[in-house]
Amino acid sequence: MKTPTLMPVTLRAFQHPLFLLISLIMGIGLFWSITLFNDYRSGASSLFQGGIGNYLKETLFFNALFEVVSFLIFMQVAPRYLRLFRITHIKLNLKSVLMYELLFLPCILGSIVIFSPLSNGIRYLFLFYPYYSWETYFPTYFFQQNMFMTYLNVLLPFGYIYLNSNLLLDYNEWKHKNLQRTDTPDQPMPLYIKAIEAWDDLGETILSLQDIIYIEVESNNYFAYTKGRTYNIRKNLSELEAELNPQQFYRINRSVILNLSFLKTYTFLKNDKYIVRLNDSKTEFVMQRARVKELKKRLNETSPTS
Repeated sequence: MKTPTLMPVTLRAFQHPLFLLISLIMGIGLFWSITLFNDYRSGASSLFQGGIGNYLKETLFFNALFEVVSFLIFMQVAPRYLRLFRITHIKLNLKSVLMYELLFLPCILGSIVIFSPLSNGIRYLFLFYPYYSWETYFPTYFFQQNMFMTYLNVLLPFGYIYLNSNLLLDYNEWKHKNLQRTDTPDQPMPLYIKAIEAWDDLGETILSLQDIIYIEVESNNYFAYTKGRTYNIRKNLSELEAELNPQQFYRINRSVILNLSFLKTYTFLKNDKYIVRLNDSKTEFVMQRARVKELKKRLNETSPTS
């Protein structure tokens, strides 16, 4: 039976300024349209009684400015809610998507309890400064059922538009990445040489790379060093660097390619230079600091625990 494909899910906002701006505009538009004829926050009454100037002041300033706080808090709470319940991936089937939508409902309900008293408290402090009293605060700015239902009518559509727009973007990104993997032909594994032609005073031979401790150039002559013997080779270091397995051999400086299995230690010397010591505890080379990072990477790749 085929296992359903997993798709990563995220909630964008503060990492994507344009998405954040669009979300805030959408939220304010929903809030204004749904609460237009609400008694305690009526934009319609401002328009009919005070004209267009008073209407714009009430709608764009007293309402929209403070509701930005509400939507910002919601978009901070929502990603934390997903992380709390470790919701990072969903299966690409109808049941999983519907379950994802259902699991998001408590986030919407809980967010209202968090931000509505805060945003309305800030609105009250601003509008009635410095004349505060219980009579002006209660019940309009006090958190109660009417306030909860007002925000629920706004946040329920906003929350699911926000969730599903993110879900659509997640799906498009997931699909794009998978199409790239499909369209990209499999690259053949590079073929590295396993032996090299060499000679010494006794004659020519085929030298196994596993036996080579290091390869060095001296006065335009190229030598391969093994335990107890030194061989001449024809290929230069640039050719060998391209043909040798990079997980086994590393060019530590301009003159030396080292078999990493014979490396013992590398130690900082001075002036951005390191001393590289081999297993025989006698052979040493100087390596520039700039090559240390790549050396560490190669050693990690060849480590038995990697």
